[in-house]
This record gives sequence, C-alpha cells and structure tokens, in this order.
Amino acid sequence: MQGSFNDYPSNEFPSDDRAEVGADGLEASHDASHDEEHDAGHAAALCVGFDAVAIARVANLLNSGGISCEQASSIDAAIAHLVSGATDLIIVTDRVTPATFAPIAAQARRINSSIKVLVAGAAPRGPRLLEAVRAGAIDWLDLSREDADLQNRLHAALELGREDRRRDARISRLKGICRKLSITRSEFSKQIDSLSEGLSDFRDRVDEAGIVGEFRGLISQELDVEDLLRTSMQYMLTKTGATNAAVFLPGSKPSQFGLGAYVNYDCPRTTAEPLLSRLADEICPRLAEGEDIVRFADTAEFVESIGIEASVLDDCELVAWPAFDGDECMGVFFLFRNRNEPFKDELAGLIDALRPVFAAQMAKLVRVHHRSKYSWPESRADANEEDDGLDEGDGWRRAA
Repeated sequence: MQGSFNDYPSNEFPSDDRAEVGADGLEASHDASHDEEHDAGHAAALCVGFDAVAIARVANLLNSGGISCEQASSIDAAIAHLVSGATDLIIVTDRVTPATFAPIAAQARRINSSIKVLVAGAAPRGPRLLEAVRAGAIDWLDLSREDADLQNRLHAALELGREDRRRDARISRLKGICRKLSITRSEFSKQIDSLSEGLSDFRDRVDEAGIVGEFRGLISQELDVEDLLRTSMQYMLTKTGATNAAVFLPGSKPSQFGLGAYVNYDCPRTTAEPLLSRLADEICPRLAEGEDIVRFADTAEFVESIGIEASVLDDCELVAWPAFDGDECMGVFFLFRNRNEPFKDELAGLIDALRPVFAAQMAKLVRVHHRSKYSWPESRADANEEDDGLDEGDGWRRAA
C-alpha cells in the first residue's frame, strides 16, 4: 500500500504558545512540533471544563509527568479538537456531569479507541463514580491525593491506550493478511480449477486415445469388407448401446451408395427396406458432400421430407455421419432408435475419433481388393478383347 505525506503551508499552524481556536472557546497550548512529538511517543491530554485554579493543578501534574496539556472550555470545543488534533487522554472536571461528557467519550471511541477518558475533582461518591464509568470514563482522579499516586493513574491510563493501539495495529495487520490470503486463495482456487479442467481434458484425451487404439487394433486384423463392417458395427454398439444401425458404402460413381451392413434393434430389415433405399439414393450423397455429424432429436421434419418410406423413423432419434479417408468418402453411417432412449452428447466426440480409423482401414481393403483383382493379359490381342465392352475404370471399382 503506497502513500505520501502532504506538505501544508506554515501559516496553517499557530505560532504562539497559546491560541484560541474558533468561536466556541477552544484554548490550546499548541506548538508547531506537537504532531511530531506525539508520533515520537510524547503523550497529549485535553482538559475540559476546568476553572483557573483546578487547571493549574492538573496542568502541573501533567507537565511533570511528561504529558502536554491543552484546554477546551466547552464540550463542543473538545469534540472539535478531537477531530483536528492528536489526543491520548481526555480529562473532564467533576463539575461536568456524566450525561454531559458522554458525547465526548463516544466521539473519542469513534475516532480512536485508544483515547481514554478520566474525571478529575474531589473524592467521588459511589453513585457518581458509577455514572461516570457508564458514560465512558475509565478512572477518577482524586485531586486531594498525592501527585505520585495521580501520575501513576495517568500513566496507567496511557499504557492502557498504548495496549489498545498495539491491539488495533495487530488487528489491522491481520486484516491486511486476511485480505491478501483471501486474494491468494481466490487466485489459487482459480488455478486449481484451471488445473482440474486441464487434467479432466487430458484424461478425456487419454481415454479417447485408448478407445481409438483399441478400435484400430480390432479392425486392422480384418482383411475382408464384410468382416470389417461387422467388427466396426459391433464395437460401435458397445459404446452407443442397443440401436438400429446401417452403413452404406460408395459405388463406382460419387452419387452411388449401397447398403453394406444393417443391425436390427427394434426395426427388422424387411420393415426398414424402403427407408434404406431412400437413404442410399438421396441422403448418403448429400452427407458425403461434407463431414458434419447430423443429429435429429425429433425426426418429424426429416420423415416429412423423405416421405412414407421414412415412417419407421416416427418418434425416433437419428444420428448420421460420413467417414472420409483424405478427400474420399469411404462410408456413411446411420444410427436410430426411439427418442425415449436418446443418444448421449458425448457420442459426437467418439464418432469423430473413430470414423477416420474406419475410413483408413476401408481404404486399405479397397486397395488390396483392387490389386488382387488385377492381372496382366497374356497377349495384346487378349487385352483388346478384354477391353471390349468395359467402361474405363471398371477394373478399379470400389467394393460396395
């Protein structure tokens, strides 16, 4: 916490030893170095309501004890002095009733709890002493007693004030430490939250990498398209739960797709046949134009756009996606089941992780299939005969 001292013009401080401050009658023995002396450990007392005889006795008592003395002739003047000056003790004459000096004690507590209030005068009677204590006084100085005893009481009051200042300073320091700890705790909590999120993300990535590795290990052993589709669908169903599923494979033309495999959960293939035909003819080519994972939580509009053939999808939830190897679509998948058994949101991440693995293995099988089907003709004439009636590229047609 940074701060600076303010320099005031010298004419703001009275230069004489005694001055009357304000119209309310505050008289003070005040020199320009009072604040510095108080900060250095010199005590200051404010005497309120004393006559000339009594103030002479009290001032002599204070000065001999090393305590500077200032006088206020009224309660209002005393309160004004508390606001403007440094004070350790307030000494009130016993001619001022407890009810009258109670506002001074209250103001002193608000400004600085270390300021102590004492009453000075004749020996107190029990009820009056009790009233003074209730008004905020901590002691009563019986001016008929020896100076040594009175000075002991004054210094005891000063020491009590010092203890309060030390306590307040400790409390202030503790509050500062608590604020710093609160800020540090908040920052630490944010860092812990960020770390937890990072660890959670890392754990998800590790889990995803494990699933991808497991899936790749399973399908890499399949060297037949039918076996690859069966293994892929079985593995997918272990992650999605029971569902109707279909995968379509591309033909020799970009817009040509054929059913590669179908899994029946609650919709037999014979029932789904019209739908599967429409999916192959109309939906697969459109999905193969992009890489989006499509989800219909409510298939009403989808059914309406397809027609009567899609009526088996009534009250169903549908998820569909293409699988690409590079720029080439190697298959289009569909999952659907009753929307009372919705697919989890995490399924999209799983699909996005597994589909390139499937597409890569499918592309590998297609390449193997092409090489195994191709053979060199025995002669040029044979080659010409074989070329008759074949479309260019038919020998490299993909499995469908």
